[in-house]
Amino acid sequence: MFKQQETKNKNEGFVDEKGQALEDKPVNAKEAINPDDINLKADFKYDDSSLEDIETGRLAFFKTVKKENIFKWIVAALSIGLLIFAFAYLMQQDAQALKVTGYCMIGVSILIIVVYYLIAKKFNNKKMNIYLKRYYGDINAYIFKDFKDVHGDINGKIENNEFNNSLLYKNVSTIGSRNIVNFKVNNLDCKMCDCAAQMSTIKKLEPLFIGKYLIAPNTYDGDQQIVIYLTGNSRALPPNNVDHLTKVVNTRKMIIYTENKKYESVVNAKARQAISELVTNNVLVDVSISITKGKTYFCLGYDDCLMVLPLQEKFNPLPVYKFKKDMEIIANLITLLNK
Repeated sequence: MFKQQETKNKNEGFVDEKGQALEDKPVNAKEAINPDDINLKADFKYDDSSLEDIETGRLAFFKTVKKENIFKWIVAALSIGLLIFAFAYLMQQDAQALKVTGYCMIGVSILIIVVYYLIAKKFNNKKMNIYLKRYYGDINAYIFKDFKDVHGDINGKIENNEFNNSLLYKNVSTIGSRNIVNFKVNNLDCKMCDCAAQMSTIKKLEPLFIGKYLIAPNTYDGDQQIVIYLTGNSRALPPNNVDHLTKVVNTRKMIIYTENKKYESVVNAKARQAISELVTNNVLVDVSISITKGKTYFCLGYDDCLMVLPLQEKFNPLPVYKFKKDMEIIANLITLLNK
């Protein structure tokens, strides 16, 4: 069973308060159809009680949101009505004492709006946190049910250096993370989280990476970094810190950068076969793997269909099925990089 730790630290910087993506990735309307894409509109069924529980939680949360929205419009209508009445009352009064009554009504209207906003915000945050905990608890229970020593913290944040040590991205200005999960692969301590990294430009923050970020040990003792990139569609966010490395492999689906002339002893035939089993499509947009001395860093660029909380639409498990399959492949790769 997945054990969910509770913390009071609020994690911002991954999605907004409505659970929407930080920044949409670019979409190329003329892009060729990828035969590996998953039909996300196909009929589906939940193959695990944890996934059924996600939809139950979503319905409960969405029902609460709908009630809150109705109440919000009622309060807003009453407050605006009182404001209009107060202004009309003021326009018709000459006596100063009567005008004071009008000003009081205006003050009361504004106070109602402010107080309701503060109460509603606190209420919504509480309900959202409950939903987040339930959603990630169920997702993690499903994804990691075959792993050992699984424990996590949905509000946990990785340290900036834990992301920057991957050496995959430069000019990183903000790093947001949540849902840290610690687990073991063959007694090897691993860590995964939802992560988003951005860089500052003149006009705005631009995304560098959005997806699942995983750190695992390895037995590589070389000083030269090895970067493996599995190409994706136009929504992909490839690493931007590889210019100083030599491109030693360049195929349609896989690129390897390194200065290590003996990289094939690390990324051997079995490892490359395992890596090639990670299929990029409209769910897993692209993959960046950084192999450094003692650590392997995985940047799994998943699209919004997996990364954004289901709210208005029924929870679709198809991206989660893809994620689970990817984790099985990655577990095998972690094992191979420790032999």
